[in-house]
Amino acid sequence: MTTYKFARATLAVALLRLIVLTLDAAHVAHSFVPSTSSSYIRIKGTTSSSTTTTLHIFGGLKDAFSNDDSLGKAKDAGLSSGPRYNDQVTVNGKPISKVVVDQRVSQVCNAARVKVPYNCQNGECGTCTVKMNGKKVRACVAKVPSGKCAIQTL
Repeated sequence: MTTYKFARATLAVALLRLIVLTLDAAHVAHSFVPSTSSSYIRIKGTTSSSTTTTLHIFGGLKDAFSNDDSLGKAKDAGLSSGPRYNDQVTVNGKPISKVVVDQRVSQVCNAARVKVPYNCQNGECGTCTVKMNGKKVRACVAKVPSGKCAIQTL
């Protein structure tokens, strides 16, 4: 039991030393500001005063995230007029509505419920080749253009 009390006392002393060293380092780095409030401790007829210190670590950052009024009113993030749609897209003769310009052809084929085989998803293997406006393209990397677009599977 005495070993346990000795270990607790040793730990308490080590923690106090760590606190003192931390406060010394803070004092050297001038990162603390003594407060003006003092407290008086009265012990058996004697009076002593103590001054507390307050660490102001984030005091310099309090205005860093405030709003800058000189920038004007905040605008909505994202697309200002929404996505551009292409309603002139057909897959195997079936018209597809609400296709977004620059959307991948593979996604358009999936929306039309047309199976297109895939393998690499990089456009390297050629498994997903389809005809778009008469030209052979890889569906996994090709994008839908604006204007008329006729996609045919092979």
